[in-house]
Amino acid sequence: MKPKTRVRIIFFCLTVSAIGLPLILISAPSIHQHFEPENIAISFVENLSNANFQEAKKLSTPESAETLYLFETLVGNQSDELKNTPTHFNISYSEMNTSQDTLFVQGKLFFSHKHKLIRKINLTLVNRRGNWLVDCRDNNIF
Repeated sequence: MKPKTRVRIIFFCLTVSAIGLPLILISAPSIHQHFEPENIAISFVENLSNANFQEAKKLSTPESAETLYLFETLVGNQSDELKNTPTHFNISYSEMNTSQDTLFVQGKLFFSHKHKLIRKINLTLVNRRGNWLVDCRDNNIF
């Protein structure tokens, strides 16, 4: 192969890589965006069930503050017991409503050490300025 031909092939490959690779990366859907709302739901429920109310409030809408305060008041003295009882939340179903920027999540809360079902939980998440937040003001998650 002639040196000129070799240089042209290398130049062509570099050009295709320089233009094609960024286009592929930009047009591919982000995996992180797809899983982010579900992770917010899991963190919210686990923080709430372990009496980490301040962390749960950070993951919820401002309109949910009153509902969370009510739950925190009802838990009261039991918060130490809740903190010492590890739980985990598994999502069994989620449905995105792209027209309203909302996500509906159904899941089950378990005791971690016993794998015993505590209760089934339904959540609604809303997208506010690019951030997914749990909206529990009209939801009976407790």
